[in-house]
Amino acid sequence: MNIMFVSHTYIGGPFVVGSHHLARELSGMGHRVLHLSTSITPAHLLKMKEKPIFDRFKQWWNMRKMEGEFIHGVTLSLVPWTIAGRVYKKTGSNWFVESIRFPNVSRLLKRHRFSDVDLLLIDQPYFVGIEKYIRAKVVIYRPTDHYAEMSGDQTVALAEREIVNKAHGMVATSEPVLRNVQKYKMDVPAIVMENGVEFEHFSRGGSEPEELKSIPRPRAIYVGAVDERLDLEALRYLAERRPDISVIVIGPCPPAVSEPFSSLGNAFFLGQRPYAELPSYLHHADLALLPLSDHKANQGRSPMKLYEYAAAGLPIVVRETPELIRRGEDFLAFYNDHEELVEKVGRVLDRCSRKEISREAIRRAASKQSWKSKAEQIVEFSRRLRQGADAKKTKGVVEK
Repeated sequence: MNIMFVSHTYIGGPFVVGSHHLARELSGMGHRVLHLSTSITPAHLLKMKEKPIFDRFKQWWNMRKMEGEFIHGVTLSLVPWTIAGRVYKKTGSNWFVESIRFPNVSRLLKRHRFSDVDLLLIDQPYFVGIEKYIRAKVVIYRPTDHYAEMSGDQTVALAEREIVNKAHGMVATSEPVLRNVQKYKMDVPAIVMENGVEFEHFSRGGSEPEELKSIPRPRAIYVGAVDERLDLEALRYLAERRPDISVIVIGPCPPAVSEPFSSLGNAFFLGQRPYAELPSYLHHADLALLPLSDHKANQGRSPMKLYEYAAAGLPIVVRETPELIRRGEDFLAFYNDHEELVEKVGRVLDRCSRKEISREAIRRAASKQSWKSKAEQIVEFSRRLRQGADAKKTKGVVEK
């Protein structure tokens, strides 16, 4: 099949997201895959000194030269969403998509032999209306978050409504995310498919990183984005109440965020580390942390790090949400407030010291959530949607 993604995150940047894993696995299954991510715009030229912006411009330019079964890159839009969104709200016309130029979408698809697309997967609402340029036999909307709440941009909700009404099906990463988009149209075929894990990568581990050797054990580790969805106050409270535990944070983090921890000798902000090296850090920790804040988007999150932690054999102490409770994973220890976080971390470490928690059993549980199995599920779901669409066309011809 020719499979195309229009995604929110570019491949090769600081974050590896679900569409990247699915694209890789689908390509490995023999499908031709084109992965496009959120367009850069002329406004981004003002930020060219920032590496992610420079990398995205480079991908846009180099995508003209890419060949093969797995192609990824960034398009160029002349109008940023901050402007295009306001126009879209008033007129229903999305200049963010319609102003894409050189190479424009049609020429890009022709160049890479994607004039006919068997499956189009959309997880970036900014691309609403892109189906005008693409002859896709099956369109699946794949929401991964409560986008409007996460961005504070209610125009995104209007875009989601239009995408849902045109999609053949939906694949949501959690039940709350699915319910959020089903309010636009309840009769769209839909499934919940949680974010998975590149199991072979995270289960292998590696030698202990040099910078960890000087950090005392036990080590409680968090790996991921350091933004408003992370409860930094909870991390600080844990570090203050348990000075015997090293609290480690790995992820892009400005100095202003880590500064309040500077007086604590057991809090370590290591900054961003390459995806390829993350398993080594996890395998030399004692437990993993997922301290979710009160941000509304957290209620529907399907954190990839959940099964990445588990593939490394780590028990996880996590802020309770209905979605994570629903999964019934034995390796999760839930808390509701800062005091309970400290209690649960202590309890998990005690159980680990008494050999009551099996890291191998945790790895086995994570192995069931491989991205390969998720890719196979996507293919099967799209096959059923195609059959349904073909049946409707046949019925329509007969009735005429």
